[in-house]
Order: sequence, then C-alpha cells, then structure tokens
Amino acid sequence: MPIGLDCRLLVAAALALAELSVYPQDQRYRERQVLDRQTDEWVDREPTPTETPADDLGRARLHLANGKPGKAKSLLRRWLKANPDDERYYEAVFLLGESYFESRDFWKALQQYVQVAENASGELFDLANQRCVEVARAFLSGQKRIVWGVLRLPAYDEGIDTLDRVWERVPGSRLGELALKLKADYYFSHGDMDLAQDEYANLAQQYPAGRYHQLAMLRTAEAAEAAFPGIKFDDLPLIEAEQRYQQVSAAYPTYAEREQIPQRLEGIRQQRAEKDLDIGRWYERTRQPSAAEFYYRQILKDWPDTLAAAEARTRLRAMGVQIESADGGGGS
Repeated sequence: MPIGLDCRLLVAAALALAELSVYPQDQRYRERQVLDRQTDEWVDREPTPTETPADDLGRARLHLANGKPGKAKSLLRRWLKANPDDERYYEAVFLLGESYFESRDFWKALQQYVQVAENASGELFDLANQRCVEVARAFLSGQKRIVWGVLRLPAYDEGIDTLDRVWERVPGSRLGELALKLKADYYFSHGDMDLAQDEYANLAQQYPAGRYHQLAMLRTAEAAEAAFPGIKFDDLPLIEAEQRYQQVSAAYPTYAEREQIPQRLEGIRQQRAEKDLDIGRWYERTRQPSAAEFYYRQILKDWPDTLAAAEARTRLRAMGVQIESADGGGGS
C-alpha cells in the first residue's frame, strides 16, 4: 500500500474513533423534557455537565444520565435515609423515582412520583405529574406491575386511577387535558364505548378551546354509534350518535366534511330504517299484518330513499296493500 494512502487511512480511523468516543457521551446526557411554567410547554433540559459532581444528588443524576439506574438507586436510598429533613428531600425522592422508571419498575417509580406530586411545588411538582402520566401510559400500553420482585400483574386499573389523580391535581392544565384524552383513548381502543363516550364528552366540556376539542366531539359521536349492537336492539345509541355528529357539523363544518360526517349520518339513517324494517318483518312472520303494514308505511314516511324503504314498498305490494303517492310510491 502506498505510504500516502496508509497515512490517510490512519488519520481517518483516528477521527472516527474520536467521533465515536464523543457521540455516545453527548447522547447519554440527553434527559427528558421539563415543563416551562411561563409558556406551559415542554422544552429540552439543559445538557448535563460531564464533570463528576461533588454532592450525592449530583452523582445520582450523573449515574442516571450514564444509564446506570442501579447505582443511582443505591446512592439515593442511602441519602434519603440519612437526610429526612433536608430541603432537597423530595428532589431525591423524584430522582429515586427516575431510577425505578429507568429500571422499568414502573409501580415503584409511581410511588415516588406521587410522593413528590403531593408534597412539592413548582417545577418538581410539574415534573412529578408528567412522570405519573408517563407511568400511566406505560401501564395502559400493557406494561406490568412488578410485585415482590418477581410477580408481574396487569396494571390497567392502576393506569386509569393514576390519570384520574393527575387530573385532580392539575385540572385545567395541558397535562390534565392529556390525562383525560389518554383515559378516553384507552376505553375507545378497548371497545368500552359507553365509558369512552362519557370521557370524550367530559374532555370536550372541560376544554372547549383545547387541542383535542374537535377530536373529542367526533369520538363522542363515534363511540355512541359503535355502542349500537345491531338492528335487533334499541336504537338509542344511533339517535345519540346522530345528534353528536350534527353538533360536530354545526361547530366545525370543514372538519365535518373532511371526516365524512354527511356520509356517516346517511349510514345512521339506513340503519334506523333497517331496524324498523326488521320489526315489520317480524310482525308479518307472526301473522300480524296490520302492525306490519303500520311499520312498512312508517318507513316510507320517515326513511324515504333508503334501501329499507324500497323493501318496505315491495312487502306492502306483496301483502296487497295500496300504496299512495304520499307513501313514496304510486298506486298499485
């Protein structure tokens, strides 16, 4: 190999090694965001200094930044036991929560965060409540609660309860708004449409100018519609959904068009007409022609231009019933 090329390769390798030694160091000190109390928005923390701090809490932070939550945990437990009256006590409790969180022991992390949220103020209070929401999100996504160090149990109820507690501590805040949305989203995604409808309606009511108001109104209607089990059952959910969709259309017409609400309303019309048609068929099968005729005629009156109306007209003619033009068709 030529000497010049050999030198260039050595220089390139040295630069690459230098870059690799710096890049992970920079990555290690990226911490999660903090709440700016002036703007009510989450912003990046200031970078953690690379020198070793002189105090225990600083060293614990450095261990966490270096991905060593176990070392931070041991250090913080000793410090908390030795300094129960220190003014930085709840700062240490919060850091202990961080060490559990990074170890994925979310239940123990939550216990520390709740202590801080119920006793601290200012930025520490905000951070503790944000971490409570993060723990709740983990539980609702399927992360388990660790019991006795080995047993892992589902923690969906704990996640919901945590979101409720956050809302109680910070009502009206952006974090409280997020807590309500996560709770509603959980019920919606798991098919509990009655609770989802209630939670989205509450979200829309509590935050009429919030980030999720349009979505909350839409999901309230969708949850009501999804709660309808079929034409064999009461159509009250469909009536509720129709009213909710109409509210969305009135408040956000452009959004309603984009979400195809006119088509959804038409679908509800078709389902309600189909339900009445099913009732008419039942009366016809049970040899109650007068009742069947009543329902078939009612469909022609209430739900003209639906598939059910066409079927009702056919059934009436088969029964030998004259259909006036007012019923949506000519005489027969």
